Order: sequence, then C-alpha cells, then structure tokens
Amino acid sequence: MTPPSTARDTPPLRHPAAIDLSIVIAFFLACSAFEPLLDLRLRHGRGLAGVLVLAAYQFACEGLVPLLIMIARRERLSRYGFTRRNAGTSVALGLTLAALNDLVASWYAGALLWVPLSRHSATRMALEAPLLAALAGLMVTVAVWGFTESFFGVFFAKKLNEALGRTGRGWLSTGVLGFAFFNGSIHLAIGQGGMGFLTSFASGYAIAVIPAVTENAWGSPVVQTLTNAIGRV
Repeated sequence: MTPPSTARDTPPLRHPAAIDLSIVIAFFLACSAFEPLLDLRLRHGRGLAGVLVLAAYQFACEGLVPLLIMIARRERLSRYGFTRRNAGTSVALGLTLAALNDLVASWYAGALLWVPLSRHSATRMALEAPLLAALAGLMVTVAVWGFTESFFGVFFAKKLNEALGRTGRGWLSTGVLGFAFFNGSIHLAIGQGGMGFLTSFASGYAIAVIPAVTENAWGSPVVQTLTNAIGRV
C-alpha cells in the first residue's frame, strides 16, 4: 500500500522552479550590467518617447523573462496571487505598509515625502509632454515601475519557495526574506550604500510579504507604486 504524501515530500515543481529563478536572475544581472552604458540615453530622454524607451529597458530587465517563463509553463497570474480572493485585505495591507514606509522616509529626510514616483526620470519626461501624451506616459510609468517591478518580486519569492520546497506562507517565509535580501543587495552593489540596502530591503520585504500573509498579491503593486521614488508634498 502506498503511504500518503506528507508536507516533507519533494514538491514536483522544485527542479523547474530552480531553473526558472536562475534564468530570471542571470538575465536581470546581465541586463542591468548595460545600464551604466545606456544611462545617458535612458535618463535624459524627453516626453512620451523618452518614457517608452526607459520603460522598454526596465521591462526587458524585470518583466520579459518572467512573462516568457509563464507562457512556456502555461502559468496564469492567478497562480501568483492576482485573484479576487482576499484582494481587499491585500490592498489594505499594501496601503498600510506604504504609509509606514513613507512615514519613516519622511522622518529620515526631515520633510513630508508622500508623492509617488515624483522623483522618477520617467515621471519628469511624461510631464514634459502635452496633456494626452503626459497621461499616457504616467500610465506607462505606473505599469512598469509599479506593477512590473512588484511582480518581479512576487515571482522571485514564489519560485524561491518552490525551489526549496517551502510553503511560502508567513511573515518570515524564505521567499520573502530572499527577495528582500536580493533587492537590498542590488541597490548596495550600484552604490547606494548601507541606507540604500536597508530601504530596498524594506521595500522588497513589503512587496513579497503581502501575498505570503494574505494569499493575494494585488497589494504588492500598490505598495511598490506608492513608495517608489517618493517626493515632497
């Protein structure tokens, strides 16, 4: 008689998840390596065209490979927590974590920092454009630096949990802490120092922990959008 399966059994997704995560990390690092060479073109564009060029590069680094993997694996967004179930709780937690983040950032800066994406290059480019183009540019900015960046974290955390055979649930789950450390380390590596590591660790933690405790990921793009490149009121 075959014994019943237990939580300690090896999950069938462990090996594919490890491959997926390795590919995503390798491509992200390779893509990011070109950023210093492209910085002048990417950061100094103008209008909607400038936003689209910058957004295309960012999407290529963080969104393209996860999307291709999802297509190849026939995965849906619902598998990553983008469903209706618990959406209200997820968004509420996202708003709470965003408010806490902005309050701490304001205290550290000695000024009220509450305007999302106001210091972002893409926002500046969008606001230089005529009204309709400006609105389109702002929508692209939120889609890429809000949703896509947050989905990268959700994807990373889920694949890491699956690769290690973990449930991915709880405030201190392996995937949550793993992405938080990865996010902080990337910003430390590009010269943002210890404070850059801490703030990026905190934002990475907030993005990944929401689906880990609510089983819904819609709060992740909320917190990412509301805390990314915040500026003074």
